[in-house]
Amino acid sequence: MDRFFTSLQFVKRASVRVIRLIILMNCINLSLIVKGFSQTQIEEQGISEAKKLMQQGMNHASKDDFEQAQNILSPFTSVGDHQTLAEYYLGYIDYQRGIVIYRTDKEMAKAYIDSAIEHLENAIRKDDNFAEAHALLSSCYGVKISFSFLKAIWLGPKSSSQMGKARGLAPENPRVALLGAIGTYSTPSLFGGGKEKGIEELKKADSLFEQWKVTDSLQPDWGKEQVHAWIGLAYLDKKDTVLARRAFEKALEINPDYGWVRRVLMPRVTSNTNSK
Repeated sequence: MDRFFTSLQFVKRASVRVIRLIILMNCINLSLIVKGFSQTQIEEQGISEAKKLMQQGMNHASKDDFEQAQNILSPFTSVGDHQTLAEYYLGYIDYQRGIVIYRTDKEMAKAYIDSAIEHLENAIRKDDNFAEAHALLSSCYGVKISFSFLKAIWLGPKSSSQMGKARGLAPENPRVALLGAIGTYSTPSLFGGGKEKGIEELKKADSLFEQWKVTDSLQPDWGKEQVHAWIGLAYLDKKDTVLARRAFEKALEINPDYGWVRRVLMPRVTSNTNSK
């Protein structure tokens, strides 16, 4: 009998250990699930915050805002579910920074554009169907050509190929249309571009922005004010200050803090008007 009770106690202790083990494993699994959910939340909150900082950086040409956004996004390029988006936005930040200092520091601008290309190529390696990355990469190649027109020999076809891929993947995407229009406007008519053709494409991009519906707040949504800035710049190039001002006012109606228009382009309208 003693032996029986000893055995029974052993079984009970073993059962308790098994139950504890099962509970422990369930707790570990639950912890992993919660950890995974928290990681997803961290990524989503991080990308949302980075997007706000990118907008502020673009509005005010703010190095600090761009750098803060980069610091948030960088860890997401190697872990989690949003690696492609993180690479894309890092590319977009470097693209914008390169554009901001294009006229004042060519060497640094080149470094930013090269970094943007690296990030965008990484994004495409992770998702070759990401049309926005193809379009922005095309635009980066175009900026590199502007540094040295001899590079058009090999970068021109690469830029065209990337834009063709983007348009094929997302023909109604307004940012693809905007970047394509900027490329057309900046390319001599001899090579398939031209200013008049570019203006028509910019107007088409504007109509696409009017139709575009944002379904995922983490995805790119920039450009609505930029298309009007470019339309205004095109009219300013034609010395049509009335239509230029109208376009710039539209850009500021969409985004009153848009520094490129408020501090750079709109004063040029006033200057040109006063010089007549």
